[in-house]
Amino acid sequence: MAYDFINQKLVTACSKICREIFTEVQSEIRDYFTFDIRLIGSGDKRLVTQNGNEPFDLDYNLILQKDKKGLIGNPKQIKEIFIARFNRALENSGLDFMHASNSTSVITVKMKDRGKVVFVFDVAIIFEDNEGMFHRLMHDKDNNRYLWNTVPSSRDYLDKYQAVKEAGYFDEFKERYKDLKNKYLSNPEKRKSFSVFLEALNAYCRLWSGK
Repeated sequence: MAYDFINQKLVTACSKICREIFTEVQSEIRDYFTFDIRLIGSGDKRLVTQNGNEPFDLDYNLILQKDKKGLIGNPKQIKEIFIARFNRALENSGLDFMHASNSTSVITVKMKDRGKVVFVFDVAIIFEDNEGMFHRLMHDKDNNRYLWNTVPSSRDYLDKYQAVKEAGYFDEFKERYKDLKNKYLSNPEKRKSFSVFLEALNAYCRLWSGK
């Protein structure tokens, strides 16, 4: 098997379902946080991949904005609050979702059709510091602790990505991203799409700057 880019119509249909879930979570969470939600790759759906006939997934960054109760120093409570609200939204969706699971670096949600998982979406909880660096909420399961982990090479990534597209190099970058996804396919430690995206982006920008 190998990763390839998925049909846009399927991505659009599933992303619409996700947006409805996020809208309800935003309503449920408004006393605690406001947040922005982004499909990785600056929301560019042409970067979504699928490995053969396996369930495909969408990866989102949930970027915390206004912390109304000063909880940023308590990542465990933040994760628990969001999981509870996601589960409530999933139960109200009318679709066959499994309960949200507390994965190491994301909240994972799986949707089934006739008993088979057909679609997954992962949500990383992130905040941006005053220096423009992103920090991802992590659950260290070995030590049962929660912490904020700095995302390497995340500074100004949206500006870099926009520059690549505006310069007409998006197709080249897109292929580099897919190649890296397939490189890590055989790695037992699965790399999240956002991490692969950043690696591809920074590697491409280094090559581009050397042209």
